[in-house]
Amino acid sequence: MLLFMTRILNVLLMVFFFSQTTFAQITMDTERKNDGIMEIYATNTEQVPYTVLINYTELTNILPVGSSGLAVVRPGRSKVSTLKRRVEGQSTNLRYTYTYIKGDYYGKSKQEPVYLIPLPEGTRTTGIRMTHIQNRLQPKEENKEYVGISFKFDLPTEILAPRKGVVSAISMEKYDERENLDFDHSENYIELFHEDGSLTKLMVLRPGSQKVKVGQVVFPGDVLADSAGEDYNSGLHVRLVNMKPVKSGKDKLKYHQGPMKFISKEGESDFSEPHKVEVVFPDEIVMAEMSKKEKKNHLSEN
Repeated sequence: MLLFMTRILNVLLMVFFFSQTTFAQITMDTERKNDGIMEIYATNTEQVPYTVLINYTELTNILPVGSSGLAVVRPGRSKVSTLKRRVEGQSTNLRYTYTYIKGDYYGKSKQEPVYLIPLPEGTRTTGIRMTHIQNRLQPKEENKEYVGISFKFDLPTEILAPRKGVVSAISMEKYDERENLDFDHSENYIELFHEDGSLTKLMVLRPGSQKVKVGQVVFPGDVLADSAGEDYNSGLHVRLVNMKPVKSGKDKLKYHQGPMKFISKEGESDFSEPHKVEVVFPDEIVMAEMSKKEKKNHLSEN
């Protein structure tokens, strides 16, 4: 859904952004200082960071200072750009557009994260790298874009957190009475934000079964929801995809979906080839992204 907003605050600001909901997660406003400096602020109404990309379409007698136009906006209100007058005594005019996306463009991991398979320890499961939905439509060329991993299992079970993260979105209200599904665009999901700036989305969950709430910090192995998938041709399964904000052209943002590495009894794998494994929860993986205090609490509880 494309939303267009305009606002006049001494200068004309034309704001363009994309939103998946009926309200704006990110809004922008401008303050003019007495010395001719202008400051652009962003307000984030969510509980996790967003990446904002500003595209200046008109800069009359004013220039941004040390800014690439790309900023990470944490919850609340924060300054994203400062602009200074070039020539004193002359008028200024500013026009810009902006777009935003959930996640932290600049976030990094100290080391490549390893995921737990999000099923109870001891479960036997088959990991399968998913294929793009376009390939089901028999295109002339195969779309090899990475779209995530599916884990199949035999009996209904709980779905667990694969990494430490903050619950950034929950959509668990969708009931589907259709059968023999390959894919459903309205799948229930729970989304986690990680300290490396990426998001992991877990899909195919039982409606209303969530055990967490938005803003809650979860640790590897914490119960998120109950499984689903009985109406799919592939049977019971859970799907995961990891997404990281990246730039796409001069004034666009998109998600890069990259392969995830999982630990099992059989070792580490990104499941480039389907195979069956047994779920394990090694302490070094469970605690990998914990703070010192969190590690101490984990060890005392276990």
